[in-house]
Amino acid sequence: MYFITTLFKGMVIGVANIIPGVSGGTLALVLGIYERLISAIHNISFQTLARGLGLLRFQAESWRRLQEELRRIDAGFLTLIGLGAVAAIVALANVMTYLLERQHDPTYGFFFGLVAISAWVPWQLIRRKTWPKVLIGLLAAGLVVWLAAGLGGERQLEQEQTKYELKMESAAAPGAGRTGRAPNHGPAHLLGVFIAGGVAISAMILPGVSGSFLLLLLGVYFEILKAIVLRDMLVLGVFVAGCGVGILLFSRLLNWLLRKWHDETMSFLLGLVLGSLWAIWPFKTTARVGAEIIYLSNRAPGAWGANEFLTLAAAVAGGLVVAGFIWLERPGGWSVFSKRWRRKT
Repeated sequence: MYFITTLFKGMVIGVANIIPGVSGGTLALVLGIYERLISAIHNISFQTLARGLGLLRFQAESWRRLQEELRRIDAGFLTLIGLGAVAAIVALANVMTYLLERQHDPTYGFFFGLVAISAWVPWQLIRRKTWPKVLIGLLAAGLVVWLAAGLGGERQLEQEQTKYELKMESAAAPGAGRTGRAPNHGPAHLLGVFIAGGVAISAMILPGVSGSFLLLLLGVYFEILKAIVLRDMLVLGVFVAGCGVGILLFSRLLNWLLRKWHDETMSFLLGLVLGSLWAIWPFKTTARVGAEIIYLSNRAPGAWGANEFLTLAAAVAGGLVVAGFIWLERPGGWSVFSKRWRRKT
């Protein structure tokens, strides 16, 4: 039963990563595995690499040491979460793309309800609830809203137009860089790409923050997009290396903060979750870029019709899903299913 439930949790996190503005870290909090996930990533070190390479000696002792290392870093747990996330992304990417394009408001409504109710989880994890910790949460929520508001409708539309032009230029002349300029491979520029990768990957394990949003703020979003279009393996390699180093360093920072200032850190994470509700508000103003509809700034719902009521129903459904997970994560919750499973088998 552990195998199935952990794999399923990884799939839920994978689905979250498909949705723009929804963080996998938020769902990891909801599912009760956030601190274990951070701790497991934190335990990965050069010792892990060294013991993996030790297998090249083809000795029984090397295999025994590697097994000990895999247990130390909770490799089984990480593998199941990773497999579930990848499986969900591969299996559901087309479905989620369809829903986001054809049923934008209800889809975001579902995740809005899901994230809103999920705030109960980090709130419960705060052991001593005091006004300073409430203030920390409010400041974190305000930070997310301020960052999201900084990407205003006009600026976002301009960026989407730039993205569209880049795609058109690539389709018209594959292999040609934007405006015909050669890619910048200078040491200072590559260092900036490396740092951007390290910062952006934090969104993978930080609730309420989108990685693509951080790349936009750092001014390298289109740089990475262009590198993908042009297959610039040097820039992409440096970016991926930055992501790898970033997630290892950031997980260590988070693990230390959770051990040293658990309640304050959890209050900050709670604020990030609440602030993300601004980004995933389902009702948006729209504009058209090429054949695509671009969703811009938040708006209040207009006259209530089928779309608005469906969005409201989806939000309630999302909240009920989280409530179900919270119920299952209580002591003995999943055992209900394991007992039924044993009876059937």
